[in-house]
Amino acid sequence: LDRLLAASEGETISPQTQRRIVSQVGHFLDWAVYEGQVKENPFKTVRVEAKAKVNHYAALTDPEVARLVQLQDQKIGVLLLFCLLSGMRAGEAAGLVWQDLVWKGNLGWFCHVRPNEVRTLKTDAAERVVPLHSSLSPLIAQLPQSGRLFPGLSVNTVTKRFATLRAHAGISRAGVVFHSSRKWFVTQCERAGVPEHWTASIVGHQSARSENRMTYGIYSAGISDEQKREIVEKVGLPGHYVCHP
Repeated sequence: LDRLLAASEGETISPQTQRRIVSQVGHFLDWAVYEGQVKENPFKTVRVEAKAKVNHYAALTDPEVARLVQLQDQKIGVLLLFCLLSGMRAGEAAGLVWQDLVWKGNLGWFCHVRPNEVRTLKTDAAERVVPLHSSLSPLIAQLPQSGRLFPGLSVNTVTKRFATLRAHAGISRAGVVFHSSRKWFVTQCERAGVPEHWTASIVGHQSARSENRMTYGIYSAGISDEQKREIVEKVGLPGHYVCHP
């Protein structure tokens, strides 16, 4: 509960956080009832009346990406590059450990996004194997060779630091948050003509436009590592930026 409260920004708790708190307390009390510790769950009647506000995130533009990466921020700069060039969420990247990296010879480095000792995943579809862009290879050698790749970073610290970088880069558009890096990656894939369900397999989404996505998921074994590599390499940082260790 303390962690949920700490993750809530501002003086009030969002409806989403309220629901998570009520849900977790409710699950605990259901367990207590099952174990015979209490007769009934008093949280059964608790309801969150506030309506959840849907966040509309804007995709970063190429000039904005160029300004952000040129800052070469010492705290989250490398993590930002990982997310821009793979479509990973902030929590997925911040929770990576060395064992999540997989070397596949001629195909280069891949990252196994999966639950580990650091974090869980948002959905079942979020578990996936993602090729790391070839331009990230020089940076991988500089990361810790055991344990967490980005020690000390959490979603909270990443998003707050990004707000500072956004100001330094002169980006004031509404809706530009760290998640905008993920939307930029998806946008680049779309502009490169990558089929939506292929992009979805990279970023850990179900294909929203597939009328028969459940059947497709059952019968398809998914795209190959070679195809995934080709997709990721279509995305390049604007301004011919080169990743330096």
